[in-house]
Amino acid sequence: MELARYVAQYLVHTKTLGIYFTSRRRSIVESFLHFPLPPNVLAMSDANWGPQDASLPSHPVDLPLFVSRSMSAFYIDFLGPIHWASKRQKVTAASSAEAEIYATDECIKFLVELVQILDFLQVRDLFMPTTNVIYNDNCACVQWSKKMTTKGLCHIQMQENRIHENIANKFVTICHINGKLNIADIFTKEMKHTTHFVQLRDLFMCF
Repeated sequence: MELARYVAQYLVHTKTLGIYFTSRRRSIVESFLHFPLPPNVLAMSDANWGPQDASLPSHPVDLPLFVSRSMSAFYIDFLGPIHWASKRQKVTAASSAEAEIYATDECIKFLVELVQILDFLQVRDLFMPTTNVIYNDNCACVQWSKKMTTKGLCHIQMQENRIHENIANKFVTICHINGKLNIADIFTKEMKHTTHFVQLRDLFMCF
């Protein structure tokens, strides 16, 4: 236990030291004494809505039930990527906002598990001392998290109230981010253009 605490404290006190690498073409390798990393845990969530292949068949075909279910994804970063996940949702979301809320809920579940581990090691104050921000690119999801809902979101069941509860006790807060900057987006795409993939990969390396 003492060794685990020592390692955790070492990581915190040396988090500004490192070498910055990028996949962008450059003739000179750049290094930084003060590594440009966020001071707290960085969390991003995202979801696609519906099947990835939106093309319509020329004649009727059987469509598997699960194909219409959305993909949930989230990405957690601290001193580099520490966890990411991509999974198909258990139910079919009735809207893109609902799909994003399910994805955000999955992200919160992992953050709760992570903070329990840090509490056990007695180093939570070093890694997650304040409210954790989860970035999401869906405005309706962000508004819903702040209890600002519309008629179109009334169908979302109260079982997802976990998000509101964790916001109320200041464990997390949900903020909007441009979809082009949301690293979690890469884990929701079964088929995507190569250029988009490369751009997200570069962001993945820079954060």
